[in-house]
Amino acid sequence: MNLLHNFKMAYVVLCHKSPQQINLLIDRLTDEHVEFFLHVDKKSGIEEQIIHREDIHFVEHPVDVQWGHYGQIECILKCFELIRASGNYNYVHIISGQDLPLASNKVIADFFKEHEGQEFVKHLQLPNEAEMWGCMYRVSVYYPRFLVSRAKAVSEIRNRYINLVMSVPWLKRSLKELPEELYKGSNWMSLTGKCMEYILEFIAEHPGYVRLFRNSFCGDEIFFHSIILNSKYKDNVINEIKRYTDWNTGPEFPRTLRAEDYERIRAQGAGCFWGRKFDLDVDKEIISDILRLA
Repeated sequence: MNLLHNFKMAYVVLCHKSPQQINLLIDRLTDEHVEFFLHVDKKSGIEEQIIHREDIHFVEHPVDVQWGHYGQIECILKCFELIRASGNYNYVHIISGQDLPLASNKVIADFFKEHEGQEFVKHLQLPNEAEMWGCMYRVSVYYPRFLVSRAKAVSEIRNRYINLVMSVPWLKRSLKELPEELYKGSNWMSLTGKCMEYILEFIAEHPGYVRLFRNSFCGDEIFFHSIILNSKYKDNVINEIKRYTDWNTGPEFPRTLRAEDYERIRAQGAGCFWGRKFDLDVDKEIISDILRLA
């Protein structure tokens, strides 16, 4: 019996640079069980350089994705809507255009067929004592757009603003539109198609939930997790995502992986299906090595 009979997976690919690298990624992941759904950052201008085929779908009206802003949520939702309009899929994997596979397509498909019904969502519950204000400042504070920036000067102003608002109860936003239990985690998830459809149904029925996140800070790491882990799908959640990322070594966080990381990826990434992030402009050698590995 063929375990993969009628088994379909969708890759959400969030990308903004290096169409050559995106094409390498798609080429390696191409399989009879797979289709691709790309959100290409509106300001990037690279869509025409990305391969176009029947199994590759592009969001027609992409957003200008800015770090920390609601656009990081919106681009995923637009891909989900495109997937729903395209058919039924057993699994939806969210990856970036700077990911590369660390395992073969067969290994990946076999695993998710064997674990069908499980949601792979890395998460922790809030408030988290290890983070400033338990990480609740991300949703409890109203953020004007100009305060959501990586610029050091803006960051210093934002931190003072956060501390003021969080210190004065009546300045904090009402969180009545949010569930009692909040969760935070990585956006790079693998969800069942049914869970993805539930997320779209939830936001359609709870516009106040979406409104609150429009002026949150890096709310993308809370938005999806809090929906999933307050739903019937919670019982099926596995707290891992089968992805290798280096958040420890630097100088970037996450680290842009280089040739000297190859052995570490093989050792620490054992059992992972995808790794990030890679960059042709930084190190071509590691990309060639990883593509040979997969």
